[in-house]
Amino acid sequence: MTRHIFNPDYHDCYEYHGSTTIELTRRQGEITVWRDWITFDTVEEASDYFNERCSNYE
Repeated sequence: MTRHIFNPDYHDCYEYHGSTTIELTRRQGEITVWRDWITFDTVEEASDYFNERCSNYE
């Protein structure tokens, strides 16, 4: 699953593929400013975080 969050200054992309890690990439235009991985202890925690935190931006 992928969720995009657009802001006038940057674009965040959260990617979750069903494991215990969510990848977050921030871009400004064509440049990747930074990339981070949010790691959880269980798949359920990662899924809950992705669905609760990122669904507000759809």
